[in-house]
Amino acid sequence: MTKTSARFASAIRFNRKTRTIEVTKSFDKAASRFGTEEYDALMQARKDHPDYRVVVKSTAKSHEHFKGLTYEFMEKYIASHDDDGENMATFNDLRATSEEAQRYGAEAASYGEIKTWFFKTYPEIEAFQKRRETALAA
Repeated sequence: MTKTSARFASAIRFNRKTRTIEVTKSFDKAASRFGTEEYDALMQARKDHPDYRVVVKSTAKSHEHFKGLTYEFMEKYIASHDDDGENMATFNDLRATSEEAQRYGAEAASYGEIKTWFFKTYPEIEAFQKRRETALAA
């Protein structure tokens, strides 16, 4: 593998099933300028696969976001809405900050996993965010 092909390994994909050369948006933008390394790499790919068509592959955008949803916010919200302390215990286990998690050397769950748990546990937060996004889009 040459330096150029290694450099663009994640920007160009060959999909044999759909017979397409899939490129990232940023790669496509750079390849549209004649004489760039990206242009040369794309021309080589088209030469190697003349019956394939070039497709710009877009990344999936996550619509489930909540700006400002920090661990601190989650902790405060749970503290004010958790009557029996069970959700706070689960939250601390997920973060690996509980005594039990530390005793067993547990690793913390990822932010995405904790966020998903938080939204399932407190669906009103996600519903509020969706109402807000709808209002802003109107």
